[in-house]
Amino acid sequence: MEVSTSDRCYVYGGVVDLRKGAPGLSAVVGKPEEETLYLFSNRRRNLLKFLSIDKYGTWVGTRRLHHNRFDWPEDPRGRQKLTAKELACLLIGGDVKKLRLKQLLAGQ
Repeated sequence: MEVSTSDRCYVYGGVVDLRKGAPGLSAVVGKPEEETLYLFSNRRRNLLKFLSIDKYGTWVGTRRLHHNRFDWPEDPRGRQKLTAKELACLLIGGDVKKLRLKQLLAGQ
């Protein structure tokens, strides 16, 4: 799965116990879809875990920020869709809300 071309990426709001493996994270999602990236975070927002399923199997990985926190988009419904640009911004520790505001003002 290429993250840069993925149009299906979801961030789960709230706090998830990141000790969970693929079965536990799949239970949080419900029924994970193939070629979709699901992101989860810890309470301190310095660690995220991703879950993705492709035709070969299940991928689970982590990303830790040592000197910053992820600007985690919150959604009362539990999950929120991200674009490829927003995902790239999130993964480097950028501010997704500011990126969305810039895109809105630019008319994108």
